[in-house]
Amino acid sequence: MIMESYNLMAPPDKETRDALRRVVHEYCANHTMIAPLSLAELDAHATRILEQAALRPTLKAFITVLVGNEMWGNAVAGTPYERRILLLPQCLKSSKACRAEFDALGLLCAECGQCSISPIQREAEKLGYVVLVAEGSTTVSALLARGEADAVIGVSCLQALEKSFRPLTAHAVPGIGIPLLRNECVDTVVDLDWIREVLNLRDTTQTNNRPDLHELRREVNRWFEPDSLKSLLCPSGSTTEAIATEWMHKGGKRWRPLLATGAYRALCQEEKPASETFQMLAVAVECFHKASLIHDDIEDEDDNRYGEQTLHRQYGLAVALNVGDLLIGEGYRLIAESRASPDQIREMMTVAAIGHRTLCIGQGEELLLRQQPEQISVPAVLEIFRRKTAPAFDVALQVGAIAANCDQATRSILAEFSNAIGIAYQIRDDLEDHAADSDSSATREFRPSVLAALARELPLEEIQPADSASTREKRRWVAAEQRTRELMQHYEDAALQTLQPLQQSSLKCLLYRITTLILHPPPP
Repeated sequence: MIMESYNLMAPPDKETRDALRRVVHEYCANHTMIAPLSLAELDAHATRILEQAALRPTLKAFITVLVGNEMWGNAVAGTPYERRILLLPQCLKSSKACRAEFDALGLLCAECGQCSISPIQREAEKLGYVVLVAEGSTTVSALLARGEADAVIGVSCLQALEKSFRPLTAHAVPGIGIPLLRNECVDTVVDLDWIREVLNLRDTTQTNNRPDLHELRREVNRWFEPDSLKSLLCPSGSTTEAIATEWMHKGGKRWRPLLATGAYRALCQEEKPASETFQMLAVAVECFHKASLIHDDIEDEDDNRYGEQTLHRQYGLAVALNVGDLLIGEGYRLIAESRASPDQIREMMTVAAIGHRTLCIGQGEELLLRQQPEQISVPAVLEIFRRKTAPAFDVALQVGAIAANCDQATRSILAEFSNAIGIAYQIRDDLEDHAADSDSSATREFRPSVLAALARELPLEEIQPADSASTREKRRWVAAEQRTRELMQHYEDAALQTLQPLQQSSLKCLLYRITTLILHPPPP
């Protein structure tokens, strides 16, 4: 985006670099920036700085990096050294004298003293950093997805820094970029004083607001262990309750209780929000979701879920319907019996009831549309997604926000976010179903999915050039799949854009990270 239109060189002289850093620091000190900011937002700030300081446009890429550094500076300073990664480029090595070997993660420095890598690496590792000498954003993405760093300092050319910015932002990881002074991709140089300055940033009064999603997930998962569930869901010990409890314990990502709990923790004013306070509410949110899955499997006549038979295949339609109804009742009971205030309980009940009603309308519209396949269109399917899938995300986030006494403005942002992420999530589900579907394309075409609707609506000129009917059909679905992916990206971008007004960095970081993990899960 920004890097394509402007000079990718960092200013070669230190005096100019330092002067520009001061200009950006002063600007950012007078503007509130709730991290993370999108690349478009950083671009807008860089444009204003260029205009206000009367700087030449060729400096825009460099200024953009500096704005990003200012945005994350305090968070990096608040991160312990041992939770940081220093990423160095291989092009710093000497092309003539380097004796280093390589492994899967990158260059293994031989400390020959022929380049700047060795002294930088020694200094960083002495502080506690993990140091990688590697190229590209793939390594960064993999490490961030595994939660192996809470902050990254990256040394690279401006173009590579832009590519690394995307995974850093997606995982809401604080990062500082230090551009190389030459872009030849061989025997490059860097401002060593700048690197040392950033390496030694440490301020224990600052905090890294990035939530520990892995620990949060572990805690939420403990609530769904059999013993924990029995204490909440089996007061009479009946066989029906046992079936419901077993179903609640079975697989799934538990995104909804994770969202509810994460939002509560991010918004709660208490220094250490008690787990037991929210456990009942998180389980209630999952009760609603698991009930909808039982009913959905029946209506879709599905045979398997979580690698096992669906509940209605195991116990019959009547028993499965009854267990689903029981879980809906249990969800409302858990909210009513939670330790929330009467006003909070009333508001959470209202939110859950509206979400339940909207979901049923969306599911009903989908069932009816299956009977009229000629009416399947992209707008109709997207409206179904908005009603059928988005409410579950919204109920989860609203329950967490209400329990934390959140203001209405933030709750409205969460509602907009849920609407967009719910649609993106369902589009991704369509793509997964398409990839795994062994049915004929004719059968797929009449399922209410965005992909099927796009395949039906493709202009004839896009599919006629093929030589045979089978090739035309294949091209049609390939083109529809590509457009479906683009549509998912549109709604993912829309979801993140809704978060721009948020004033709580920890909540913003949480939702950025969960959006990435939901829509782009790492390989197992």
